[in-house]
Amino acid sequence: MKKNVVLVITLVIIVVVMLVAIPAGAQQKPVFLPMPDPGKKVPIGNGYYLIYGFDKRPKLGTVIMKLEVFTGDGKKDTTLEIKGDTGMPSMRGAHESGDRVFTLSKKGDYLLPVNIVMPGDWEIRLTVIKEGKVIFRGRHNFDV
Repeated sequence: MKKNVVLVITLVIIVVVMLVAIPAGAQQKPVFLPMPDPGKKVPIGNGYYLIYGFDKRPKLGTVIMKLEVFTGDGKKDTTLEIKGDTGMPSMRGAHESGDRVFTLSKKGDYLLPVNIVMPGDWEIRLTVIKEGKVIFRGRHNFDV
């Protein structure tokens, strides 16, 4: 009887340790690749590329990030979902916007307002999704 109780307790401990350890190892942070400067082609996979920029030089206040997505043959594509997250790398969690979906304009441009609340280092992280699957993650860092 004591052997069975010890065996059951041992098995419960093993299962609890596995349940706690597996999710911690499985939850890896996504990697956001550095993107070339604004105005340059950024390959995003599956033959697609994007070109991004801002409505004005980033400074305190709100600036609009604008993206255009193209197929490999240069045709504009508006079928992708693009999310953006902005914040200050030196102050993680203090000014993060969280994932926000870019709005599609009538001209077929993807637009995201970026609220810059203080001087310092800033980062915009993009996630590009095609048919429910992430095809690209990139980041643009800049100083204000």
